[in-house]
Amino acid sequence: MSEGAFTRQRPRDFDGTTAAELAVFEATEELLSETTLQDLTVAQILERGGLSRANFYHYFANKHQVLVAMTSRLFDQVYGQDAPWDRSPGRGRARTMGASLEQTLRLWSVHGPVICAVVEHMHGEPAVARAWQPTYQRFQAAVSEQIEHERVAGRASAGPPADMVAAMLIGGVERALYVGSRGLDPRLPTVGDAVESLVALNDIAIYGGRPAPPAVLIGTREVNERVRTAVLQRESRSETAQAILDAMRELLLVHPLADLSVAKIIECASVSRASFYFYFRNRDDAFTALFREAAERMVASMSEIAHARRGDVALVSTALRGWLDLDEMTTSVIRNAVHEWPRRPELRVQYLAAMGGLAGHLQSIIETDRECGLATPGPPAPQFAATLLWMVERTVAGSLAGESHLEDFAKVKSMLAQLLSAAIYGRP
Repeated sequence: MSEGAFTRQRPRDFDGTTAAELAVFEATEELLSETTLQDLTVAQILERGGLSRANFYHYFANKHQVLVAMTSRLFDQVYGQDAPWDRSPGRGRARTMGASLEQTLRLWSVHGPVICAVVEHMHGEPAVARAWQPTYQRFQAAVSEQIEHERVAGRASAGPPADMVAAMLIGGVERALYVGSRGLDPRLPTVGDAVESLVALNDIAIYGGRPAPPAVLIGTREVNERVRTAVLQRESRSETAQAILDAMRELLLVHPLADLSVAKIIECASVSRASFYFYFRNRDDAFTALFREAAERMVASMSEIAHARRGDVALVSTALRGWLDLDEMTTSVIRNAVHEWPRRPELRVQYLAAMGGLAGHLQSIIETDRECGLATPGPPAPQFAATLLWMVERTVAGSLAGESHLEDFAKVKSMLAQLLSAAIYGRP
């Protein structure tokens, strides 16, 4: 992908090689290892790079354009030659895809702060999305073609549309490496900790994974008592506070969080501004409370899987599909949360706590069922549970954002339920 692959509205053209541009890139990358793009200022870039304001604005209109240029340059350096899409589907492409994973790991290890900034802002900044999408789409198409090739050859099992499976796998890699790079999940403290699980999930999604273990004689009650349960502890709220949250939940059905104002919320809730600020510091504080309610329900419903007759793939898939079956209002809350949490500190705390709770519960199910002979062996349960859930989370985020090949949320949920079941219990 060339640096001219997307439009940049600069005062003048550039080629990315002048001393001033390189100084901007170096200063920005250093600063992104110390702060977020959201908090980064042009003044900081100028000071760190020893540049004048005229130097900067000769090439870039703002910090987001710097990120776009850096992303283009990095992708061109890493994937410019012998990329997976340059090979025909088959063994050659499979080998190249394996090598590209190693290249991707190096990219995240060396330039993680830059790529993290892209992930955090691609849903809010169209220019950043345009910088990311060409490479993402090429990877997606290459994986999709490879899946189709393997299915035609009889080596891969039939399943959901290949382009949907590919989008899930590529997005899952992106999310797991983002989480590892930022150190957001104690089960995935580095980008390398997800690799074994990602390779296993790739095999499961394309080839069906390991055969399910033979039925064993073990009482369902015995297994269930050994699995950690999640207890829903609903926070007690006043009638007024709950009315505010209910109004916000209703508004989110038709408005994105970014378009909601406190004025809209209090009008819908029929409460005063003073009442709103008595319970919540601001709009984001109220949304965080709203998300916490939704997250508590999702964590609690995960415990139902522990009490199903596990080992029966059909029943497990039904339970997992039920966990993913969210009502319309909960979906509207999750839709905003999955896109906003990387940029909103208070929401991020609650979001990561919810993901940690889900991963801990799933980990205990995997460990117990492996020990009892119900589940297939695989990567270490802590890393596997976390990587699996982050792949699910990223795929849900992509579907709710209307990303290509993930637009049909019902089909996406069915695919994810199949993945969860096969990842834990193997193929029937």
